[in-house]
Parts: sequence; structure tokens; C-alpha cells
Amino acid sequence: MPKQAKPLSARGVATITKPGTYFDGHGLALKVGPTGAKSWIFRYTGADGKRHDLGLGPTHTVSLAEARDLALQARKGPSRGPRPVGGPQG
Repeated sequence: MPKQAKPLSARGVATITKPGTYFDGHGLALKVGPTGAKSWIFRYTGADGKRHDLGLGPTHTVSLAEARDLALQARKGPSRGPRPVGGPQG
């Protein structure tokens, strides 16, 4: 089992500059691009069994607290993605 990383802090988000993906927990991650652009993503496994990333917005618009709230809403929400006709309504 992978080690759970320490949750991000607002100060930490502001100081991260190295490109990569930094996980906060429960599917929420900060993605830093090669140009230094930062955005929030929610990573989940869809009904198709594949990993998906849902963009939650850039850090200059969406705070860490807001991103956590959006990720929580996404986890509680109905199944993501297209549903087959007659399939469950999630």
C-alpha cells in the first residue's frame, strides 16, 4: 500500500514550482505544468475501470479550500461519464 502523502497547505501550493502532480488526498491533486501553470484536478476511476482526471480550475481562481469542496461534491455526485441507454441513474 502506498504511503499517504501529507495534505497540501495553502502556503505550500503557493511555493511549489517544480512541474508534476502533487496529491492532497481523496482524489484531489495539484498539477503544475512545464510553464509553471497550476491547476486542480480530481482523479477518479470511472465505470469503465479507467482512470480519469476532472479539471477543477486554476489555482489563481480556485483556492485549496474550494478545490477540496469541489472534489467532495464530485465524490458524492452521480456516476461520471456517459451512461448506456437503460443503465443505472447513478
